Amino acid sequence: MHHRSCAVLVLSLCLTLAGCGQDDLGLSAGQPNLSPAKPEAGSEAFGWPASKPGEGPPESPLPTGDLALQLNGLLASLPRNELATALSPVALGFTVGDLLDPRVVEFQIRAMAAQLSDGSRLDQAFHWYGHPDNNAGVALVPVSFTNRYGTRLYGEIVLPQQGQVAARPGQFPVILALEGLNTNTAMYRWWHQLFADAGYLVFAFDFSGQGRSDDEVAGDPGNNIEEAQDALTYLLEQSPVRSFLNPSQVGVIGHSMGAIATLGLQAVEPRLRAAVAAAPISERSAPFEANPIPVMIQTGDHDGPIAPIVFVNPQIVRPVYDKLTGNRAFIVADAASHAQHTNYPLLPTSTWGREIAAQYSLAWMDFHLRGMSSAKDVLRTAHPRLSYLHASEVVIDGERQVFQSAGPAVPGL
Repeated sequence: MHHRSCAVLVLSLCLTLAGCGQDDLGLSAGQPNLSPAKPEAGSEAFGWPASKPGEGPPESPLPTGDLALQLNGLLASLPRNELATALSPVALGFTVGDLLDPRVVEFQIRAMAAQLSDGSRLDQAFHWYGHPDNNAGVALVPVSFTNRYGTRLYGEIVLPQQGQVAARPGQFPVILALEGLNTNTAMYRWWHQLFADAGYLVFAFDFSGQGRSDDEVAGDPGNNIEEAQDALTYLLEQSPVRSFLNPSQVGVIGHSMGAIATLGLQAVEPRLRAAVAAAPISERSAPFEANPIPVMIQTGDHDGPIAPIVFVNPQIVRPVYDKLTGNRAFIVADAASHAQHTNYPLLPTSTWGREIAAQYSLAWMDFHLRGMSSAKDVLRTAHPRLSYLHASEVVIDGERQVFQSAGPAVPGL
């Protein structure tokens, strides 16, 4: 995932707004909290290791000023939801929604400022604090492990249902989550939370040289497929939750560079049962010759590895899908961009893109890992905002379903 240019614009915005204070931006004690409620009991009470929510940026005060007060008043007066909906057809729904949300703007200012001193990788542009609406929704068990070359990697075990369900031996299906280039685990917490809320245990980790993982030691080639295999081995054989996992129900999801790794991994890793590859860029970047397990590919009309190739990119990704056999799916979201699968604030994509990604990725795993017949019905149902320019397709047990919307979204409807 290359969003460096977007991140530079975000940083510029944050520096421009750096005169805004916490109270000025509407984050006083009376501001409503839209994040999920904090669990009443710790995860240890249910037999899990101790967990914590996603980390937010430091609460250090920011300079205040009259401009900040004026900005806060302006943001509060604008119809945020209506504007976001109106601009979703041009892939700006989430961006506008975030820009007009004082909580998110203030959060982003603090996070970008903290990145200058908290150890975040400055050369990768993205901080590691995720999004305020997602951090409270996950129960994380941070871990470290080493790959086969001795490089230390950082991982997050995301407990099912916030660790508020009894940890029973051998019961929980697993999702291995692979991140994009220059990103980190926090950028995908909405996706991790989706599966965790549905009863999966999710394991996300930072590839070497990214996020909180170390740079490669001498002799380490930084092979993403190998690191994903090492992560899975650690989770199933060494992690503090290994006894609670069902090794016959393991799936993998990945975005951008992580989608490329997902496609390569599914071809060589016998412990996997299903895969979802989101925005795998192009045929040349898809390192597989066969798919022994069911694979879903997701993309969007405005997807693109560096800058959106508007209306065209699904045609570039389609040859990757055409290499697949057996149970397979190709899902194209209307007006969704390369940021569709992330929760990093301010990145542009349509508001319904994440809903489409969630609907089909969860149903894909529910059907192929858990054997849920109801998930098959979901997979055969067209979301109303699938692409009207490119056909989506689902093939299950030899039956092929093709979806294509009638036309573009009409703002406000």
